[in-house]
Amino acid sequence: MRVMNPGLQQYCAEHKDRAYFGTAPTLVILRHAYHDEAATMWLPPQLYDLCEYCGVKEKLDKNQLKQLARTIASEFGFLKVSEIMLFLHHFKAGRYGRFYGAIDPMIIIMALRQNFMHERAATIEKRECAERQAEWQAHCRLVAEQRAQARAAGRPMYPRMDTPPDPH
Repeated sequence: MRVMNPGLQQYCAEHKDRAYFGTAPTLVILRHAYHDEAATMWLPPQLYDLCEYCGVKEKLDKNQLKQLARTIASEFGFLKVSEIMLFLHHFKAGRYGRFYGAIDPMIIIMALRQNFMHERAATIEKRECAERQAEWQAHCRLVAEQRAQARAAGRPMYPRMDTPPDPH
């Protein structure tokens, strides 16, 4: 809780790849590694920081903070703590709307579900596509090298189909 404090939200925003693909624990891992309430204990300071930042008159009370933390932990337990911090930074940056007079937990949940999860899916898909492309290019380079070596050695790259395979 001390290491992944609200002050790191800016760092997560500046290092998005690390936030999405790094080794930060998920909310479920927090719960299993420490105790059942670990995630719901880590989230309120993060959420309170958002409330303070927004400067609205009516902030979330302790009960609302706790319920919101439980909802996020149960609905989005697969998210890494770094991803939650990235989401909160994006919220502060105005990507997901704003509050009028009071913090609304439903707006936070809807922004997480409807906006951030789509951004996250697109980021993951883009990375997976790039990885597949890199694998394909590596495969093509390997085949080209094997063909060049076979050609240099005076042998065909692939055995001829009209001759029986060598039993040895």
